[in-house]
Amino acid sequence: MEGGPCALCQELEEFDRESQEILVGFTEQRREILGRINERHDPFIQRLPLELASQVFTFCLPQQPVFVSTGPYISLLWDASKKSHIKPFNIVLGSICQSWRRIAWSTPNLWSILPIRLHQQNTQSRVDLTLEWLRRSVQIPLDVVVYDSTATSEELTEENVGLWMPLIDIVNGCSSRWRKFTVDAPELVCSYIVGNGEATSILECLKFGDTYSRRFSTGFSLTNALPIPTELVLSSPVPLRLIVIGWSNLTSVRFTGLYVNECLALLQRACHLTTFLIDQLLLGRDEFLPAPAPTTHNTLEHFDIFGLDEEHTAQQLLDSLILPSLVELSYDSAYNSLDNVSAFLQRSGCRLTELRITGQDPDYFSEVAPASGLQALESLEYHGYLDPFLRCLNRSTNSDSNSLFLPNLHRLVIWGEPKNWSDLADLFLSRPLKTLSIQLHLDIDLEDETSWVDKEIALRFQDLVEKGHDIKIMGRLKGEMGEDRDLLLWFIKERMLEARNND
Repeated sequence: MEGGPCALCQELEEFDRESQEILVGFTEQRREILGRINERHDPFIQRLPLELASQVFTFCLPQQPVFVSTGPYISLLWDASKKSHIKPFNIVLGSICQSWRRIAWSTPNLWSILPIRLHQQNTQSRVDLTLEWLRRSVQIPLDVVVYDSTATSEELTEENVGLWMPLIDIVNGCSSRWRKFTVDAPELVCSYIVGNGEATSILECLKFGDTYSRRFSTGFSLTNALPIPTELVLSSPVPLRLIVIGWSNLTSVRFTGLYVNECLALLQRACHLTTFLIDQLLLGRDEFLPAPAPTTHNTLEHFDIFGLDEEHTAQQLLDSLILPSLVELSYDSAYNSLDNVSAFLQRSGCRLTELRITGQDPDYFSEVAPASGLQALESLEYHGYLDPFLRCLNRSTNSDSNSLFLPNLHRLVIWGEPKNWSDLADLFLSRPLKTLSIQLHLDIDLEDETSWVDKEIALRFQDLVEKGHDIKIMGRLKGEMGEDRDLLLWFIKERMLEARNND
């Protein structure tokens, strides 16, 4: 009545104030109890010196993490070993307690993987979080991943790319610290990634993602710096001339959409290359045929050419190469003539130990296998008609029954389902084969007697497993969903149970 609260209102305000003080006191007591619980539950980390505790935390670093576009601010990781998504390891460690948070925040290696997720709703808080993440990494080398989670190349324009520029500026600002750099974003974004202008570069691995399949007109170039990486992966078609790097240190490359002339040019530039994987080999309309003298590369050991663009493309490439150090070859027989492959192997004088081959010609392998370089073969993966292939492996190379076809073969992976399962078991009678994996990417109906082996063959497989042979038959039962699983032991058990019931 005098312009202030009445007595009852004052009493309520005083009660609220005292209640709040009590709640604050309880909160402090609860925090103190939680601290004692954390100390009791963690008798190890908190008693270690900071350097050792940090080293223990770095053991949580995932192997080859892959970022996915989920979560409002921080990207999740894909853990290949657990086949599941996990929250960022550094954030999880810091959420346990204050002591763990202090250790995690002061361990730079936990922040060496920098995820930059481009989103149309980028906010200042996202930029601030990225800057804080970068600050915690101090000055150690970085594995940077830049990827676009929303926009398509049609939606992205010069006007709205400005939404992402604060994050792109952060990426450019630390370019002298890039150890691995992966970009999976539209071409317009890539054109803004130019580095910070410093001449220093420690880049070891450069990767372009496979978001867009069309051939880029923008490549990769850093202002004033020439990276000399050891690994290059271009899952999006990028012309070789637009990749401005030093080629002399490259040991591993993987390309999608590479022309034959670019392939030969790359082999001439990367003189220390050991692994070369081509997902899509192209032949341009106006591309000149290779020079009569084949290109020799003395260090290449692993060569993989699949996903070919035209039937004659692979043949043209193999006719242009001499690879004396080659030990592993993967190719599709549908795009290579018998004479083409045989001539390449004999011309190279290499001794292959691993071969992966696909094709539809059932007699192809039996004809090409005696070629020079395959008698030393130790590991073979075959996609094609199995029965002629198995008969080929079970025969001798000449009239001498002790002379085996591919005598050093001890690992075999075959894709498909043989009609005669006894031919598989016969492989172990006269050769040192220890590992056999049969990939059955089919829905197998076990009630169908024609799909699986009988009791006698089942006993033979069981005996081979008991003798130490590593045999796997991967597949799915009829109606099963998900990934393939090893059906061999389950199948043997079912056949033995069936035989017992029949007896």
